[in-house]
Amino acid sequence: MTDETNEDPLAELRKNIDDVDRQLVDLINQRARHVIEVGKIKQGSSIPIYAPHREAAVMKKVAQLNKGGVFPQEAIEAIYREMMSGSFKLEQPLRIGYLGPIGTFSHLAATKKFGACCEYEDLRAIEGVFEEVARGHVNYGLVPIENSIGGGINETLDSFMTYHDRLNIYGEVRLGIHFCLLSTGKPEDVKKIYSRPEAFAQCRNWLATQYPNAERIPAESTAAAARQAVDEYLIDPESGAAAIGSSLAGEIYGLHPLFQAIEDRQSNVTRFLILSREETEISKKDKTSIMFTTDHHPGSLVDVLSVFKRNQINLSHIEKRPSREENWDYTFFIEIEGHRKDVAIATVVGEARAHCSNLTVLGSFPAGETVL
Repeated sequence: MTDETNEDPLAELRKNIDDVDRQLVDLINQRARHVIEVGKIKQGSSIPIYAPHREAAVMKKVAQLNKGGVFPQEAIEAIYREMMSGSFKLEQPLRIGYLGPIGTFSHLAATKKFGACCEYEDLRAIEGVFEEVARGHVNYGLVPIENSIGGGINETLDSFMTYHDRLNIYGEVRLGIHFCLLSTGKPEDVKKIYSRPEAFAQCRNWLATQYPNAERIPAESTAAAARQAVDEYLIDPESGAAAIGSSLAGEIYGLHPLFQAIEDRQSNVTRFLILSREETEISKKDKTSIMFTTDHHPGSLVDVLSVFKRNQINLSHIEKRPSREENWDYTFFIEIEGHRKDVAIATVVGEARAHCSNLTVLGSFPAGETVL
């Protein structure tokens, strides 16, 4: 007769986990069957497959359901992002354009946001992402708009001046930027390091301490830097080539991280915008992005901004770029809290338009609150 007190406690716990796994898979497939029915309805209408306001509502609901739970909230969110990615594939496979080449932080942001079940298009310029979204060759595009250390991305702002009437801002993604020193060799073998100038700048103090004598060679992207380090190794295994880039670039190009999180500021975050030909619906916490040029008279910019202050509308971001039409004439970019379809916001925007030579709403979208 078996003595139950001598049974392996791990075996019993693993059996319980196996039982839960069977239930989870059954429930996921049950959810998927509902998704397929939703997809049928969407395909017979103009409802977009990816709806940021719905995504925001699901994530908020999941966070509330997980209150008091033992599983980390960020892990729950990651699971649901992948389930939503699988849902896209069941409804209609999505193609996402991003600033390439593969292995860039833009690529990483896109895959973290849209998951493993979407198709990704490697586009080599920010303007190329705008163009492919505008032409309908990709469903959505991801472009960087600002970095917490380096500030605004001018190429993105300039592209809005060209494409503002052909697409909308549909969402935003916040990605924590964590650099790795990637190589095929050992830490002591490193003699030269490839990367973007911005990456060198953001790792300046660490490099000065750890590799003060290593040659720093600029590359067009962190992914290109990883590829160059691999190419050098294949030509000369003793070259001592390394690269600063993302962990994803290391995985793709076959480099291992000698050191991780080498950025000088651990709070380094890049914000990306999602581009679409569609418009979003109202969520519970939205932003509206506006592009405008002012009339040519003293205090014209103050007149525009005063409209938002007077109506107690918070401005969360402001940038300016040369307008391309006349020297010392500028186009301003602002973000305000609220959605363009909200009557109060629409009224305020209309009031601000009266003080501008032109004003364009670039899009309204759910505010990104999570750093991926």
